[in-house]
Amino acid sequence: MAIDRRKVVVFGAAFVLRLLLTCLFPSLPDLLTGRVEVSTPVNSFKRLQEGLFLYIGNVSPYDGGVFHQHVRWDGVSVAAWFLFNPFTIATCLARSTSVFTTSGILFAVSNAVGGNSINAMLALGFAFYLSLYPALLFIPLVLLCYDLRAQGPNPPKIAIYVVQHGGLLLASIAGLLGLSYLITGNFWEFISATYGFHLLVPDLTPNVGLWWYFFIEMFDSFREFFIGVFWLHLASYVGGLTARFQRQPLFVIASLLGVFAIFKPYPSISDASLFFAMLPLYRHLFPLMRYTFFAISAILYSSLLGPAFYHLWIYAGSGNANFFYAITLVWSLGLSILLADTVFAALRDEWEQENPEKQGAEVRQV
Repeated sequence: MAIDRRKVVVFGAAFVLRLLLTCLFPSLPDLLTGRVEVSTPVNSFKRLQEGLFLYIGNVSPYDGGVFHQHVRWDGVSVAAWFLFNPFTIATCLARSTSVFTTSGILFAVSNAVGGNSINAMLALGFAFYLSLYPALLFIPLVLLCYDLRAQGPNPPKIAIYVVQHGGLLLASIAGLLGLSYLITGNFWEFISATYGFHLLVPDLTPNVGLWWYFFIEMFDSFREFFIGVFWLHLASYVGGLTARFQRQPLFVIASLLGVFAIFKPYPSISDASLFFAMLPLYRHLFPLMRYTFFAISAILYSSLLGPAFYHLWIYAGSGNANFFYAITLVWSLGLSILLADTVFAALRDEWEQENPEKQGAEVRQV
């Protein structure tokens, strides 16, 4: 009963906080909607509104080119960490469509941890349908589901298990694409304006990521090559992390969410808040992390100066694109340090569990 009350308090307080911010500062949602740190070309509320306006007027919403659609804490503490994160609150107030992708990913992970693999695949299919990149979570998510199944009697062969759930994921995606076809009436236009937009990155509106400035400076003749390189770089983390942490698929998912927050084409602070939400699950790693101060300092530094540099560039006219891109590099550096430090701590924790006698020898030497 105490846990239920805590849940009510946490979720109720999170709801009331958002409601109060909206009522006390009615211009705040519109202000955040226009901020590039929160809204990108693929999750902007304004672009969603424009797409709906075109659709209601019997015009294809894609014609305009803007519509792209161990020691541990208990669940209440983890939920509070996520719900009261300023980045999460800003994303909610900005009415970013990233909240739906985030919900799909969290629902998929929650069901995988609980052993409900069918719901996990359906939720992952929903997240993939919205944003494409969650498909990279398929392998660790299936392994997470399989770990629980393998503990029971007569576990299936892992290859068959993966194929079955891959088919389920594809079926869920196909069903959602079929609904989109029924609504829009033009399948290929829908595909090119959504998934093609993610893959080819035609809109170079500034955001907190690394892609936009690089491709602004890129000669057109090299564009396709480097788009392939960037996507290959993003996808390459899946195999390495899964192979190294095959006994910890949930940690692989948490690490990949950090990778997405840094290296996806159109990242926002919503992606970072999702990565931060997974960190409390590994509170036991915090004492083993070495560069937490530098990572947090860089993230706070860029969070405060990023809006100022963007204002100097776009509104005051006293700066240029280098101002804002430099601070986004600091942001990415802070996330990279935090992610690398978390991976190191997980490796160190794994080593200490496998070599307790060597750990004792090291303590005696110190």
